[in-house]
Amino acid sequence: MKQACLKAIAAVLLIGLGGCVTVDVPEGIFFYPDSRVRAEKIDLPSAPPPAGSQTLSLSYDCGTIGATRVRATAAPRPLILFCGGNLFRRSSGGGAVADELSPFGDVLMFDYPGYGDTDGKANFAGFEAVGRVIAREARAQADAEGRPLIAWGHSLGGIVCSAIAKEVDADALILETTTPSARAAIDEMVGLARPLVRVNMAPALAAVDVPGSLEGYQGRIVVLEAGKDDTLPPALSRRLAHELRAKGHDVQTLVFPRAGHNDVGQQPDFAARVAAALTPR
Repeated sequence: MKQACLKAIAAVLLIGLGGCVTVDVPEGIFFYPDSRVRAEKIDLPSAPPPAGSQTLSLSYDCGTIGATRVRATAAPRPLILFCGGNLFRRSSGGGAVADELSPFGDVLMFDYPGYGDTDGKANFAGFEAVGRVIAREARAQADAEGRPLIAWGHSLGGIVCSAIAKEVDADALILETTTPSARAAIDEMVGLARPLVRVNMAPALAAVDVPGSLEGYQGRIVVLEAGKDDTLPPALSRRLAHELRAKGHDVQTLVFPRAGHNDVGQQPDFAARVAAALTPR
């Protein structure tokens, strides 16, 4: 998630803490579709997936889905379905994702509604609708090629991937610097002042519940925690892992003490430790 966005929410929540304050948090507060990127004059780099990547032709009820598969390994190496954070689109983040994840297998990435080449509006319903189409396509490709399917969600993408991992029976789920719920993230921002703040969250935002989404999921879960994450602090990764274990899930946590929210994949021990965590047992 974008750090400036979360800081703005925290500032609003802290206004008026001399007494009790009520704050309304709309669903779209965390989303950065192209329209918002333009309005806020956010400069995104040009870093698309590598040359030779395959552009997929997919659609859903609201139109076209922008998706790319990076072919890097032969079966039986995994196919990794990547769900990006709230600023991710293939045109600006596809290259980095390919660099970080292709050592583990092929990578399938996509744009959210209102982002890049995907039609539609940016909301959780649209994100999940697109995610389901992509997930079914990923499962079909993985099965046809004899590959395991790994769902990998970064930040906001952890919420999206968790909503679809059980549906397509992903063999493993990676949750990188994410949160168990939107409410948990807000609680963490407000801290000790939380009893003085009444937060009215939009229904779709309040419904975000990663452990709940994974009820009945049988695959392995790996939580990647960044020790210097000042966007979604490491306490949220720890809380997520705790809540998942309490529901009986097979959870392994990898802590990267020097990593921030967006650079876990750049840590010197990242590749070796993740590869070990993904090795079939």
